Amino acid sequence: MSANTVPVDNAAYIMGRTSEEYTRLKRQAQVWEPMTRSVLEQAGIAPGMSCLDAGCGPGEVMRLMAGYVGSSGRVVGLDADAAIGAEALSALHGAGFAQCSFRQADLTATEHVDEAPFDLVFARLLLFHIRKPADALRRLYSWVKPGGRIVIQDYDTTAVDNEPTHEVIAEFKNVWSGVCKRAGLDERIGLRLPHLFSEAGIGRPDGTDVAGLFLPMDVSWQMVTGVYRSVLPLALQFGLTTKERSEWFCEQIAGPDLANFHVRWPLLMSAWKQKPL
Repeated sequence: MSANTVPVDNAAYIMGRTSEEYTRLKRQAQVWEPMTRSVLEQAGIAPGMSCLDAGCGPGEVMRLMAGYVGSSGRVVGLDADAAIGAEALSALHGAGFAQCSFRQADLTATEHVDEAPFDLVFARLLLFHIRKPADALRRLYSWVKPGGRIVIQDYDTTAVDNEPTHEVIAEFKNVWSGVCKRAGLDERIGLRLPHLFSEAGIGRPDGTDVAGLFLPMDVSWQMVTGVYRSVLPLALQFGLTTKERSEWFCEQIAGPDLANFHVRWPLLMSAWKQKPL
């Protein structure tokens, strides 16, 4: 570990586990739902399949999967956060998705899932938070049955930008990138997915995809602010910003001066592979 990083537990989540973060995760999932639908369809999700959503969070992808696999299929969500998993499962069952279940587990310390192997193992925005992503990917692949599929989606957050540049976006990028660096996390992990597949012994992906968004600030500011606030405790701890500057940021980003600025969101990179029979 370099002098520029801090020791962080392998299962730590730099965004925090608060009701505000849970709300942000749901909004984020809704934004990327069309792109995730497209990738699941390209990977071959079908009725009757058994699926695992690793790092399921609020269960939005579990809901998508349940719609595809139907009542004859099965969807298992796995997350280290028992609270968000219980909330997700309650909502799914309340919506009639009885084929969904949840397992509280830390992927980095879990060798086996009772329901494995699965027809499809999925993880979105999970590997970024894991300090040894190739090891986690290898474990996920071990839970795929022969002939089944693994589907991974993750970010390249270095893509976040705007033109002309503005001090508010510069503050966001400084805080976000600084926290990632200090926590030893890879902002470009989405771009590295094919390499990680090879490193994990999975081989070259059968397919890849990239999705992006370029939206005005009056649409983007809530998500940008949500991410900023989620990592702010660590940013303050690391000396990357100050309480006064963070208050200035939250005030300015929602103001009229930036309403017409457009922001390029992180790129969502996808890769999938069918396991040989």
